[in-house]
Amino acid sequence: MNKKIEAFLDEVCIHIDYKAVHKDLREELGEHINDLKEENIANGYDEEKALDLAISAMGNTEEIGIKLNRQHKPQTEWSLLILTAIITIIGGIVMFSSSKFVDGRAIDFSRYIVFSAMGISTMTALYYFDYTKFKNISMPIYISGILLILVTMLIGIQVNGVKRWLVIGNFSISSPEFASVLFLIAFAGFLEKYRGKGAISIIKLIIQGAFSVFLLILMPSAATAFVLAVAYAVVLITAIMRNHFSKNKKSQFMAVFAGGAVPVILFIYSVITNPYKLKRLTVKADLSGAGYPQYMANTWLSISSWFGKTEATYNGYSLDMSLPNATGEYILVNVIATLGWAVGIVLVLLIGIFIVRMFMTTSKIKNRYGFYLSMSACTILSAQFLISILINFNLFPLASVNMPFVSYAGTGYVINMALVGIILSVWRRNNLISYKENVLNKPFKKDIVSFSDGKLIIDLKAWKQQ
Repeated sequence: MNKKIEAFLDEVCIHIDYKAVHKDLREELGEHINDLKEENIANGYDEEKALDLAISAMGNTEEIGIKLNRQHKPQTEWSLLILTAIITIIGGIVMFSSSKFVDGRAIDFSRYIVFSAMGISTMTALYYFDYTKFKNISMPIYISGILLILVTMLIGIQVNGVKRWLVIGNFSISSPEFASVLFLIAFAGFLEKYRGKGAISIIKLIIQGAFSVFLLILMPSAATAFVLAVAYAVVLITAIMRNHFSKNKKSQFMAVFAGGAVPVILFIYSVITNPYKLKRLTVKADLSGAGYPQYMANTWLSISSWFGKTEATYNGYSLDMSLPNATGEYILVNVIATLGWAVGIVLVLLIGIFIVRMFMTTSKIKNRYGFYLSMSACTILSAQFLISILINFNLFPLASVNMPFVSYAGTGYVINMALVGIILSVWRRNNLISYKENVLNKPFKKDIVSFSDGKLIIDLKAWKQQ
């Protein structure tokens, strides 16, 4: 590039704080200078004079740099951060109360603090991480998820006859939950790879998705498989509605419903052939056995007060002595019994607002890959929240689904914070997408950078409309 152009661009970039966009902006502005130079040459100027006039026409470097810096400033979705913090604090209060449980049912609050710190650190690291780096390693990420499940099935810790945990140092990780996040990250990359390739690409995506769901069912981890399948379905249907695959939408929807029948059949088969799982679906008819948790959940909901901890007991037994999984699946019942119905209702409302804000934020994402990655994270978090709430009110079959940020979930808490980190990372870079990438994503309704009367015009409103 010409030294005069380089000097001009250097002066512009001095005022742009985010160095990651310097390369793209230099290329874009350099192209405009060369275009204007060619116009000047066509008007009869020699090359040197034409270049000087072109650079002069660009305007003041400080003014350009300040405008571009404002345009490419990283964003933070503060509402999601604040909502995550409030929901986590409510969970922390209940966890502290639960650490006072007796008869060996108390949680280790110091361990809860450790996992909370790990979760916040993971979210922060992902917030600053360039999520676009995931796109080019989608297949290795997918294979890593498969290997994690297979290794866990071979050498994992066996709890209640099932190997779902893998020990790493002093910690154990929930392999199904961790693998499901890897699968969703990979799935977003596969979507981008198959863009514009019609129904055949949907069949490939369904096969890749169904295989990962099948592995989770095989572990078995039916609840995680169900949540993952829901996330796949939502993301895939959204992609079709956005005409991601081009061509005939009708044939694409037919491919989804035909191919989606496979994991559904596998899930149903895994349930009806497993007496324990089948019994969990019909527990309301067996309140003295497998239906005992649901019965106790209803009981504690009925005797809880509106404000503060209930003083009532069940046949002389306190909450920790009578309600199984009070810090896990039945955490909302625990919240209501410990802090009152008012706090429980506020928590549910906060969760509703959190879900709405996630999808509202995702809908404004400009980058295709970032959109589907964020949509995947939103869906899996939303599915966990909704299923958990329904379980606590006995509106959904009892399943091993914890409430994100509230339940005592260990690595599950870290994984859910990682999902929030992914959403925040995508949003942070929403204004940092390169000019060329934005052109490929969506044709501009109006030029962002243009010339008028020989002067450079930077239209920030045009950028926001994309």
